[in-house]
Amino acid sequence: MNDRERFLNFCEFKTVDRPPRWEWSFRDDTTALWRAQGLPPEVPGKISWRDYFMLDSGEPWMAGGMPVDDGINLDPDPPDDAIISENESTLTRKNKWGATVVELKIGESIPQYVDFAVQNRRDFRRVVRRWNPADPGRYPADWARRMAAWKKRDWPMRIRVYGWYFILRELMGVTGASMMFYDDPELVDEICEFWTDFLIAALDRALADNPFDYVMMWEDLAFKNGPLLSPAFFSKHIAGPCTRFISHCRSRGISHFMVDSDGDIGSIMPLWIDAGVDILGPFEVAAGMDVVKIGRRHPQLIMTGGIDKMQLARGPAAIRAEVDRRVKPLRDRGGYIPSLDHSTIPELTLSDYRYYREYILSVTEP
Repeated sequence: MNDRERFLNFCEFKTVDRPPRWEWSFRDDTTALWRAQGLPPEVPGKISWRDYFMLDSGEPWMAGGMPVDDGINLDPDPPDDAIISENESTLTRKNKWGATVVELKIGESIPQYVDFAVQNRRDFRRVVRRWNPADPGRYPADWARRMAAWKKRDWPMRIRVYGWYFILRELMGVTGASMMFYDDPELVDEICEFWTDFLIAALDRALADNPFDYVMMWEDLAFKNGPLLSPAFFSKHIAGPCTRFISHCRSRGISHFMVDSDGDIGSIMPLWIDAGVDILGPFEVAAGMDVVKIGRRHPQLIMTGGIDKMQLARGPAAIRAEVDRRVKPLRDRGGYIPSLDHSTIPELTLSDYRYYREYILSVTEP
């Protein structure tokens, strides 16, 4: 089977030669440490992560570069990006969403947010002007060349979009969005309906030109101990727009819909499934996400992730125990693509990561 046939059959719980080989992204700081541990300088570059670790093409997190990446720009345009100030260790700037953030210059961490672009309806009216779905610049100049490559593809192709809570969070912040659910729920609904309309209009050309294999929605809405909004608020404000978008894409030829969300998403998961989502990840173990239990509770859900990256950093014995715990109980069920529950961490050595990938293959492809 080629990678596309395998993915599509796998998502339908049909016979496949083996499960897809997916993995989470590789952090820059981890990559720097791996260089000293023997990672060839050509990786990533002349040799991709995909080729180096024998991963499948078309997985969601390493799709950068022609021809795998759709290249469609769904960002505010023009972006607000501007440096405000900097010192030896930090950089303060406006990000593309209009928020003021303080970022560390060394290492990888979540920025410190100072303020956000939208505090009220007037602010939203101002920023929404930067989302013109008809702007031809939203599509790459080499769209025709990409189309020609995609029509001959043997790997699954995805469209990646921002989700509805993601937009609320980027425009208002977690606190601002949480307050707005109570202070001005009509504005929340207006933003969510706007976002659905924008996505449908902006993606019209893409869906007409080339039916993609799946949509990946980036919708981080949870932390370690639970979601950042209640299931009731999700049902009232986000479920409808999400369902409308998925239904539209399905009518244009897309069959599968994935949500990428960190944290404890247990109480939101059934609402996504009702909206039409059939693929979820990364199922962070530290947030209590157990793919074995979830797989039994939702037998038709395609899952990816769920392998505790922290356990893998403890060496081969811990790696075998973790993979056995998560992967073996799901082999007969199907519908599970083993991968880390988030990016590779610096504590995970190259040799241990290589051992983990080899052990995964021995368990899933005996």
